[in-house]
Order: sequence, then C-alpha cells, then structure tokens
Amino acid sequence: MFEDAMVRRYAFVVLLGALLFQLVFAEGGVFAFIKMKSSINSARHAIQETEKENMALLQELEKLQKDDQYLEEIARKKYGLVREGERVYRIEQ
Repeated sequence: MFEDAMVRRYAFVVLLGALLFQLVFAEGGVFAFIKMKSSINSARHAIQETEKENMALLQELEKLQKDDQYLEEIARKKYGLVREGERVYRIEQ
C-alpha cells in the first residue's frame, strides 16, 4: 500500500514534469510564444517606419508636382541646371 502511493506520487511528478516541459519548451510553448510576440512587435515597428517614410515621400511628390519654385530648386541643386543666360561659377577649395 505504501509502495503503491509512492509509485503514484512519482508517476504524478513525472507526468507533471512532462506536461511542464511540453508547455515551456515544445513547439507552440511559452518560449515560442515569446519569440513570436517579439517578431510581431518588430514587424509592427518596421511597418510604422515604412508608413512614416511613405508619408514623407508623398509630401515630397506633392511639392514637386505643385510647387514650381521647389522643383526648380531641386533641379538646380541635384542636377546643376541653370536658366538661360545665367553663368555658373565653380569655386574649388
């Protein structure tokens, strides 16, 4: 009788240990859940950054389409364009 209770107790401890191991370490367990949650947070952050960049690019596009002075400024700076009759002086250091 005493041995029977002892065997049941050990069986219960082993079963409980196996269940705990399964819950924590197995696929779909606690560690996998934490890793997945971290991946989701990283993806959300990347999406937010991309949305910010898209908004900035849309604003830039709108300025380029509607503001002729801004377009001229960009063309002069980026491509070195000049108006007819203007002279360009380059000063090298």
